[in-house]
Amino acid sequence: MMLRLAVLFSALCAASCQLACPPIVSPAKWGSRPAKCASPLSKVPPGNVVIIHTAGSACHTQPECSELLRNIQVFHRDMKEWCDVSYNFLIGEDGNVYEGRGWLLEGAHTYGYNDLSLGIAFIGDFTERSPNEAAWKALKNLLAYAIQSGYLASDYLLMAHSDVSNTVSPGKLIRETIKMWPHYKH
Repeated sequence: MMLRLAVLFSALCAASCQLACPPIVSPAKWGSRPAKCASPLSKVPPGNVVIIHTAGSACHTQPECSELLRNIQVFHRDMKEWCDVSYNFLIGEDGNVYEGRGWLLEGAHTYGYNDLSLGIAFIGDFTERSPNEAAWKALKNLLAYAIQSGYLASDYLLMAHSDVSNTVSPGKLIRETIKMWPHYKH
């Protein structure tokens, strides 16, 4: 009987972790150069999440996504002269979440919201299509984990980049999807 309970408990823990613990690839693991950012979010936990797309190529494996992140970092740091990748987190169609500036630092993704929100970008151009199911699952799990861990206010507002900026990002299909989610507000 105790063995059955132990197996059941282990299975429940594994299942709950799969639902709420997204695989987060650290900057060191994706090959980031050391960040030069130091500005914290104005409030932790923040009360806003902005969903964005990177508007470039998509990726389906960790090596592909890591290479794209290194290229995004070069573009943001060397061309735009920002302190690092502009997003707090990025999501690949490999189902992984890639840490950019992380939970506590101000991003450079959405003017007027950088210090008030987590900027989460789907890696790719989603003006004509939606991210795959693995990417959507990663976003849902990241948001659940953020609330559980105290990195995001439980009453947060979810918005598309295009809701608060003059841009097509993150694309109509992403906006239409998140519009149906309970935290969406515009």
